[in-house]
Amino acid sequence: MEEEKIKKKYSGYGYHGGGRKATGIKRVSFSVSCQPEEAEAVKKLAAAAGKTVSRYLLDLALKD
Repeated sequence: MEEEKIKKKYSGYGYHGGGRKATGIKRVSFSVSCQPEEAEAVKKLAAAAGKTVSRYLLDLALKD
């Protein structure tokens, strides 16, 4: 008796149905290189402005 096992197709983190479902929100990421002291200064400025570091840097970059 030779039974052929059918391998189930899945996507995610190692089990069927795992992983995050698509939200439809498109995002792009990029990185900024700096010295540790500069990174801390940016974090403090962002916190003082009440923004995340990403939002703070984007606002600065997109300023007219």
